[in-house]
Amino acid sequence: MDISKCTVIVPGSSANIGSGFDVFGLAVSIYAYFSFRERRGKVIEYFGVGPKPEEDESNIVFVSFSRMLKEFKENIPTNLSIWVKNHIPIKRGLGSSSSAIVGGLTLGYLYLLSKGKIKGELEDFKVAKEKLILPLAVEIEKHPDNVTPAVIGGFSICNLDSNNKFDRIDFPEDIKLVFVIPEFEVSTEVARKVLPKVYSLEEVVRNLKYAVSLITGVMKRRYDLIKIGLRDELHQKYRKHLYRGFEKLLEIEENEFETHYIGSFVSGSGPTFCLMFLGVPKLNDLLRIRSFLSKETTIDYDIQILSVDNLGVRIIL
Repeated sequence: MDISKCTVIVPGSSANIGSGFDVFGLAVSIYAYFSFRERRGKVIEYFGVGPKPEEDESNIVFVSFSRMLKEFKENIPTNLSIWVKNHIPIKRGLGSSSSAIVGGLTLGYLYLLSKGKIKGELEDFKVAKEKLILPLAVEIEKHPDNVTPAVIGGFSICNLDSNNKFDRIDFPEDIKLVFVIPEFEVSTEVARKVLPKVYSLEEVVRNLKYAVSLITGVMKRRYDLIKIGLRDELHQKYRKHLYRGFEKLLEIEENEFETHYIGSFVSGSGPTFCLMFLGVPKLNDLLRIRSFLSKETTIDYDIQILSVDNLGVRIIL
């Protein structure tokens, strides 16, 4: 195998999805690309959205690549660098760190495969994704709901047994996702600190109903149940003050739009928000979002219309 001709493609991801705090994740159609180059200096050659990360051995892509090689007691090559082309906004709640980790691990898998170190069932990439790449990705990233969708694609229900057991469901492809991506960061650490230590029984029961509604809605293509499932009692309402006006997107009503609007949720710990539509939203719908936000904030933001990625990480030969 000529690994210099291979490209690893990793989708972005959105965690929590309303009621699924720390459990649900969704792979989305914004991508980072990874491949090998002959080394001419730096170990990482990064191109893409900023801020630009370090391009040395501290880069999470290189750390992840090295972790895969360590698993098989293989030395790190000195003649290769890693080329990265990233379209996923950094530190905005769309899985940029997860994509970097999964990309680095998959490059490590490719390198080991080319050296004949991968044997048996792990030569099947689908098996390797679940039994090798995913466990190491969770070890590095610590949050299964971020890395699991990036690895397996679709709608994922993560870490069911606290040992990386998961299930995945193909998400309805007629649902389109409008991501509103503000120009500021919310750290996961800060977002977790504002959550309560104890929840009431009523909150827990309501959230359980919402989570079951979301899973059932996805499986049966019941958009009314998906709408219910995007509600939440555990995290979004406690983090609203972190989002500088963008939290008002959680209150926008269906009758505001021409296209069938399902609902909205915070992507990961934010500050990105996702508005879910049945079908591609019209220009007037996007203008309505801008008009709505103009009354709530003066902070710049981007809008991207994405779909669900039902494949997860893949290798193009």
